[in-house]
Amino acid sequence: MTRKVIVLLVALAGVSGSVAQNNRGTQHRDAAQSLQDLEHTWVEALVKADTRKLDDILGNTFVDTDEEGNRTDRRGVLGALESGDLKMASIILSGMRVRTYGDSAVVTGAALQTGTFRGQSLVPRIVFTDTFVLENGNWRAVASHRSAVHSQ
Repeated sequence: MTRKVIVLLVALAGVSGSVAQNNRGTQHRDAAQSLQDLEHTWVEALVKADTRKLDDILGNTFVDTDEEGNRTDRRGVLGALESGDLKMASIILSGMRVRTYGDSAVVTGAALQTGTFRGQSLVPRIVFTDTFVLENGNWRAVASHRSAVHSQ
């Protein structure tokens, strides 16, 4: 009798482990899709200069590092849009890849962009790395870094 109980417990532990792994896989796919959708919402808000939407996306401690190595915080990004210093005409995302780490995630990808900052044209091709944290059930961007792509 004891041997049957042990075999049953080992079998149940294996099933439980498979279910837990499957749940983690599903959670990662769900988070990955949510974050890719959020990236699209983010660029749409930039193009529309929708600072209310961006205020929801950017975390309070957000830091942005641009193609020239300049850093600004959340207020700086929102202020540049409000003042008209930053004008985005279009942003097309591609090649996004999401990696989740519990309540944080990193999204990498590329983009084609048109627009100006203080009257100067933006670099047309970039690669980016965005870092997110899960706060009260919502993903918030806490860091963004872009690099210019100069070669074809």
